Amino acid sequence: MYLLSVLAVVLCFLLVDIFQHSVRFFEFFDMGSLLFLIVLIIPLMLSAGLLKDLNNAFGFIFGKKKAATLLMLKRAKLAVDTTMRAAVWGSVFVMVLQLIVLLHSMSDLTYLGPVISQSFLTLLYAMVICLLMVPIRAKLEQRILEYMPSCEEKEEEEMV
Repeated sequence: MYLLSVLAVVLCFLLVDIFQHSVRFFEFFDMGSLLFLIVLIIPLMLSAGLLKDLNNAFGFIFGKKKAATLLMLKRAKLAVDTTMRAAVWGSVFVMVLQLIVLLHSMSDLTYLGPVISQSFLTLLYAMVICLLMVPIRAKLEQRILEYMPSCEEKEEEEMV
């Protein structure tokens, strides 16, 4: 099912390629912008102590249905939430840095379009990361809810 989310994102890029004749599919890829995000997200997750929990989140969703405690599921969800926030705020940070560099080099206007485009690609990558994390977050929330007994189940346990 997760593959459907990935295909939806790729389809959006392809539709832009088809309907916007001035932009081609390969122009959406910039290793520098992606590297900026990775350089920000991984140390932030490490310093928060959530990198292992992020790995567990992927394991809970894509791996075999292994037993997980409620605490492990909640930490995995926290790791996904933190990754989403780090991606968004990290991309805004990088975008501001790139625009500051652009303003310092305004003497050559031929670089204006490509630099602005590159700075927005960082934000686009963060949005893609967040879009791909939404189904993972939802699945973790479902597993947390399944783990917790409902009110009716609690009442039945108390009666026994």
